Amino acid sequence: MNGVDVVRRIVFISFLVMFLLLMSACSTEKTKEVPSPSEESLEESGYTGMPPTPGVTVNNDVASIRRDRSCWEKPDKKCNIVHVEDFSSLLSGTRTMRVTPGEEILFSLPTNPGVPNELRGLDNIEIDLIQFFKGEESYVEHDGKSFNAPQEPGKYYYSAVVKWIGDIKGEASYAFSILVK
Repeated sequence: MNGVDVVRRIVFISFLVMFLLLMSACSTEKTKEVPSPSEESLEESGYTGMPPTPGVTVNNDVASIRRDRSCWEKPDKKCNIVHVEDFSSLLSGTRTMRVTPGEEILFSLPTNPGVPNELRGLDNIEIDLIQFFKGEESYVEHDGKSFNAPQEPGKYYYSAVVKWIGDIKGEASYAFSILVK
């Protein structure tokens, strides 16, 4: 067998393989559609992804927020998330947002891709907000959309337990800090 015959065989086999691949790619046989894991889990046991992280902003300045714990309710499992206890390790390396006394601080809930509609927006959540300052904790009054910074200067830590109350029920605790100057 000479070199020309070898080249012809390689070319023929290459064309044959490409033809078979093309024919299998153009097949009209329908494949069974398999739901993605997120769709399947929504139908069977509720949302299993990570909860969206709320935003806390003042004049386009966004606070660094860290999630502590989260839970999605199932028919046989109710959530009972508690407030953040260890701010120092959870907020280590985060930036403290600077605000002026009494300044309005806004809540938001971003609409990340892949997050079900039931988990979007402030209308489907309740926020339990606790403030920690100089070793004392106090409940923070708010309207679900914003709260006001304290009047006294200093560094304040906040623990927010967010509860989703729509068709998908769950809870998550978050922490952030502000510096009133």
